[in-house]
Amino acid sequence: MADVSNTFYEGQAFVGYGTQWFVGDGASPETFEAVADIETISFGEMSTSVVEKTHLRSPAAHREKLAAIRDSGAFVMTGNWRPAHQSQSKAGGGTSAFATGGLIALWINRTERNMKLVLSDGTPGTEMPFRGVITKFQPGQIGVNEKVPFTAEVTPLTDFSSNLP
Repeated sequence: MADVSNTFYEGQAFVGYGTQWFVGDGASPETFEAVADIETISFGEMSTSVVEKTHLRSPAAHREKLAAIRDSGAFVMTGNWRPAHQSQSKAGGGTSAFATGGLIALWINRTERNMKLVLSDGTPGTEMPFRGVITKFQPGQIGVNEKVPFTAEVTPLTDFSSNLP
């Protein structure tokens, strides 16, 4: 990629419309199925811990630190809640990733699964695989004139950063 220092250039971006969240079935070969009606996907915080190593003779009377272990926070997915859809329900359905239960069942059973995000940035879209577990599932407010949303959190179980584009 070219160095763009001191250069005027056309900005690049993509729109998230068409991006999908897939859950694997754990079989070999593995089959992935999309979760229905996802509206937003927010990446979890990628953070690095800091260990203080300051001592009574630290140079310039300034704190000293070391970069320590990294962590990947939970992804947050929102969508339209469909209590009877196989990808979201406790009962599940079909013959693949959600055969024995959808997101609610995966949360109840603390099921670890291979997952992936497929971005809408080209054909084919960029795939970002990771292994995760549903650590939160929350149906939203039920009202008179609104759709009913849901929020799901998926915590990566291993280093996700190696799969970033």
